[in-house]
Order: sequence, then C-alpha cells, then structure tokens
Amino acid sequence: MDRTIDVLAIDDDRFVQKMIRKALAEGGLSVRTADDGESGLMAAKGEVPDIILLDVEMPGINGYEVCEKLRTTDTTKTVPIVFLSSHSSLRERLQGYEVGADDYLVKPFEAEHLLARIKVLLKYREEREELRTQYEMAQKTALIALSGSSELGHAMHFLERSLGYQSVEETAQGLFETTDRLSLECTLMAAVGDSHCWFASGGAVSPLEKELIEMSDRSARFLDFGQRTLVNFPNASLLVKNMPLDDQERYGRLKDLLPILLSAANTKINVIETQRAMSQLGNDLLQSFGSSRRNLYQLGKLLVNNRANSASLLQRLVHDVSDDLLRMGLEEDQEEFLLNRIDSAVEEVTVKMDAGTELAASFSFILNNLRNIMEKQEAVLHAFSANQAKDSSNQSSALDTDIELF
Repeated sequence: MDRTIDVLAIDDDRFVQKMIRKALAEGGLSVRTADDGESGLMAAKGEVPDIILLDVEMPGINGYEVCEKLRTTDTTKTVPIVFLSSHSSLRERLQGYEVGADDYLVKPFEAEHLLARIKVLLKYREEREELRTQYEMAQKTALIALSGSSELGHAMHFLERSLGYQSVEETAQGLFETTDRLSLECTLMAAVGDSHCWFASGGAVSPLEKELIEMSDRSARFLDFGQRTLVNFPNASLLVKNMPLDDQERYGRLKDLLPILLSAANTKINVIETQRAMSQLGNDLLQSFGSSRRNLYQLGKLLVNNRANSASLLQRLVHDVSDDLLRMGLEEDQEEFLLNRIDSAVEEVTVKMDAGTELAASFSFILNNLRNIMEKQEAVLHAFSANQAKDSSNQSSALDTDIELF
C-alpha cells in the first residue's frame, strides 16, 4: 500500500482498544481510538478514516445509532464499518446489516482474524469504488432502455432468454440485466454442486451479505428486513437491497415478479449442473468402454496364444506317447484303446480351453462396470426429472395465484 491505513476503533473497553492497537500495528496499520459514540462521531467527521471498528454496546448512543449517523453523513457514508459484539445471533447480524454495517465480528476474536477481516473489507472498498462509476453509467443506460417497457415485460424477456444461457455466470448476468431495468440492486448466491457462487449487480459482495444469506432459513420463500428482501429457491437466493418501501403498489408488484425471475434462474442453474453431471457421466462411459475394449482385446490375445501353445503341447504329447507305445510291445487292441483314450482327453481339454476362467472373469468385470454406470445415469435422470417437475409446479403455482398485474 502507498500510505498507512487509518483505522478508527470506537469502543469503551480500554483492554479491547489496546488489543486492537497491538494487533493492527503488527500489520502496518495506524489506529485511533474513541471511548464512546459521540467522540467517535467527532473523530470520524474530523478526519475520515479508511475503516471503522465499532462496538455495539457503549454508554450514551450505542453502536447501531452511531452507524446510522455515519451512514447519513456524506463524508463517512462509504467508509467500511465492522461491528464488534459479544452477540452472534442472526438477529443481531441482521440489525447490524440494516443500519449499514459491512461486517460483524464476535468478541473475543483472534488478532489474525481481525487483521484478515480488515484486509478483506479494504479490498471490498477498493472494488466498490472502482465499479461504482461503471455501475452508475450502466444504470443510467438501463433506465433509458426502460422507457415504454413494463415490469412484467422485462420479466418475460428474461424467461425467454434464460433458455439459451449456457453457464451460471451468463444466467446471473441476464438476471442482473433484468433487475437493473427494474432499478433494483441485488446479490445472488448460486448453489453449484457442493459450493456457492456469488454475484452482485454492483460487482462486489460484502462478507456480511454472504453470512446473512447463508444463515437465513432456506425453507422460507421470503425474508424481509427493512428495505431488503431475500428470496430463496433450492439452487439460488437473491438479496434485493433497495425495495421501494415508499411505493407500496410497486413493492407488491416486485414481490410478485421476483419469485418468477428467481424460479427461472434456479431452474436454469439446475439444468446447467445436470448437463455438467451428464457430460461427466458420458466421459465415464467412454472411459469404461475403452477399458472394457482393451480388456477384451488382451483376453482374446491371451486365449489365442494359450490355445496355440496348448495345441502344440498336446500334439507333441500324442507323438511322444505313440512312440512309447511302439516300444512297449502292446497288442494292437491295447494300443488302439490307449490312443482312443488320449484322443478323447485331447478333445475334452480343447473344449475347456474355449471357455476358460479368464473369459468368465473378464465378462463379469465388464458387466459389473456397465451396471454401475447405468445406475448412476438412472439416478441423475431421476433427480433431474424430479427437480424439473418440482420447479414446473412451483412456477405454475406462482403464475396462477401470486401475480397481480393491476
């Protein structure tokens, strides 16, 4: 960094102030402290810091009130704020997020953890500032394009275009193009396999937003807190950060449209993930068939070689036995009896060579391999069909009962 990062710690606990000062000094950061909310506000307005660490419970005005005042002041409204609290419930985190905090750290905390959180927030601030100008220009362009188009028309346009999206990133971009036209600022979490992919219409997702979405009750379709609304589907969650509380009619229309938009995105993400699984299954099939083909080739080669060697050995044995019989001076009928027995034994061995144990083991391997792959394919197709039916039913229900166009 070109200059020392200025951190303002507002906390009435001198021990916590000392711990913060020591931890951040080791990371090369400069720390100022304030003992209460009033002095903290004066310090922040007098010399705007790069980041603010704010205790929740303080004498006089508490941390939530301080945060609200900082967010309504032009000079400090964009400064990242980290709440420090001994409470860790979702309710306290929601309250902190509602008044404008960017992160929430539970006491007691490790020095390394605090330093890491600050670095993440500083990077988040840089990204936000870099993208703000681009986002404002894109928003102006979207507002111009919005003229003469209805909200439902934008939603239907997204539903039509979503059929052609080929990736989760493309689906998120298409969704944000629609929400931008609706003048909504959103964050999207997409569940892809065992991981989560994060997208934001403004370009950056704060750590607290991630925690709120991940800790929310996913079984609830809507979660409203202030002007924020969280919409949940199995594969996607959408956080809308600027719902129009001052326009209840438009608020109601958006509450009807958002599930339709997210349902389409959720279905597309599910289809993309299923296509990826099917592609992987196809690769597994190709590898399996290749392995089976090589196994059969080696088996055939082994059988041919063994049969040729066995036939040569048997011929040599018959020749040697014939010579031995001549020297033994047996009667003609005795000699004929022994030769017939040898011929019968040779024929029996030849038959057994044609159906050896190697052949049975090889085919058993092939059948087991193919059976396992077919079971995987059936499971994937069953899951896909079930999800498709569920999504179709949910979307039909939303279209039939929830939409209020007028």
